Amino acid sequence: MSLATVGAAVLVLCIVAYAMSPSTDSDIDLHDPKVFQERKDLYRKQRDDFRSNARAMNELREWKAKNDDYDYVELFSGMIPSNLVGKVVGSKPFAKSDTWFSEFESHNSSSLILSESQDSYIIGNHASYDKRQYPEFKPGQHTPEGQGFGHCLVIARKRIFNIVDPDATANHSALLEEMKEHFITFWKNEDGSPKLLERVRFTFEEQNTKLEKNDRNARSRKSLLHTLTNDFDVLSKSFLRCKPDDFEFAFHAYPANSVGHLHMHVFPKNGDLRQFSTKSHDWKTIPIEAVLEVEEEDARGVVESGSG
Repeated sequence: MSLATVGAAVLVLCIVAYAMSPSTDSDIDLHDPKVFQERKDLYRKQRDDFRSNARAMNELREWKAKNDDYDYVELFSGMIPSNLVGKVVGSKPFAKSDTWFSEFESHNSSSLILSESQDSYIIGNHASYDKRQYPEFKPGQHTPEGQGFGHCLVIARKRIFNIVDPDATANHSALLEEMKEHFITFWKNEDGSPKLLERVRFTFEEQNTKLEKNDRNARSRKSLLHTLTNDFDVLSKSFLRCKPDDFEFAFHAYPANSVGHLHMHVFPKNGDLRQFSTKSHDWKTIPIEAVLEVEEEDARGVVESGSG
């Protein structure tokens, strides 16, 4: 099976996940005090629900052990579809307990890996950022575009399921801090932002090629492609001016996740850089700061109750 086919399958998986999301495309300030507290509450609830689910925790242990004979139920939706198990993709076949991001380097082209550290990868998005490139989706439907111009992912190299996995926040959330710092270091490097922009350009042009083939109205197609290209040029300049603080670092907590492997979404906060992208995930998007605050508050609570 080709890597392009895998990419298409990932898009299908994401579309299914998007279809489960509330239909909203309005702007949400994730750091507005009320919204931020809602995200903290959401993370705490979904974390506690998962960790109190005995079956889910048992499956988690089997998944970490790469048990391919186990029948997964709670974690199944985030795994490789059963029809792909045993198919060679990249350098090795998919196993039953694999997810799209498990052993990422073995199943994906190295061109998707923009940067790597000892603990994480930074990868480009399979989908383009612009919803106008997906005219086959009717108004109100959830399109597969990213959450903003330059939306990318930081993936944990270790087998960690999701932000609700206890290992995700072990050692005072050291891994989460590393994932964020990895992107910041990457962005500050001289070739970091140009490399990510090239990935954005690649998916943008790839989708334009599909659009050109699928749109039957030549006149409207030519006009749309012209508009898309002009907007890309404007947005790319704005994107390259972004500073690390201009990015959102966030998670989608189980069960509102599409891939069963810990990954952090990184996308610009700037409204202009999100104007043509989906906002339908914002309801479930939890900033890293909300996760860290919850973990710090709970840790203090344990210390305080233990010292009394």
